[in-house]
Amino acid sequence: MELFKTMQARRSATAELPGASRRARPTSTAPGRGVLLLILGGIICCAPRLNAIPVDTGVDFAAHAAHRGLVVDKMAGASAAVLVPAGSQSWTGGPRFLLQANDKTIAAVWFPERDKMIVRGTADPQAPLIGEVDAAWKDGTIRLTLKPAEGASFQTSAFDRIDGRMGRAALGSQVNTRLSVRGVYRAELRDAQGGPAGWLRVQISPHQAARHIYDGVVPASLNGPLATAAVALLDSDVKHIENHAAVDVHLGN
Repeated sequence: MELFKTMQARRSATAELPGASRRARPTSTAPGRGVLLLILGGIICCAPRLNAIPVDTGVDFAAHAAHRGLVVDKMAGASAAVLVPAGSQSWTGGPRFLLQANDKTIAAVWFPERDKMIVRGTADPQAPLIGEVDAAWKDGTIRLTLKPAEGASFQTSAFDRIDGRMGRAALGSQVNTRLSVRGVYRAELRDAQGGPAGWLRVQISPHQAARHIYDGVVPASLNGPLATAAVALLDSDVKHIENHAAVDVHLGN
């Protein structure tokens, strides 16, 4: 029993750091993605509750961060879905997360290296590829590249603040307080030729239906598991930024 507990503890430590054995990311420019298991999964045996929130008109994809995971409120092909930990499957080379709708798995997500997600149709490593998501950082701000298995790739701009509030002009790691992270940010989505293809929005506030709300207009080839993976990747960074802000005004610093 003690040996099992020791092995389980080691596995838990490793699961918190996808790609932990690889070179660490500089904290000044790019928050680590190692916290994804805790951020999205919480307790590994517990899934987020599927409590959808109202969706703005004019968007075709929407999701929000729940207490123990990510809830997809709107996407093509499903009325609602949740991204949940894959449990022990991730210990043996399986996916880290499963996207489920109506109690059925509709996609699985792997982390072969930091800043990358691979999305397949099932938890089988040989299942058809849905696509990949890559994250890159420039001047302390995140940009995402979404690559469907079939068709051209798409890339976001920086997530620029659009709410008119004081604070950093774009969503990024160089913030002084958690309060300064709050706001509404939007990134333009462009195709491989640089043409407009849609947009993604992030709303961060404790005074709304969910603390982190993500939505937007995305091409049909992205609307579903691939967009969910992109939002999950983005949400991990938002939470990392909040958790590592230099000053938490609510602690009286």
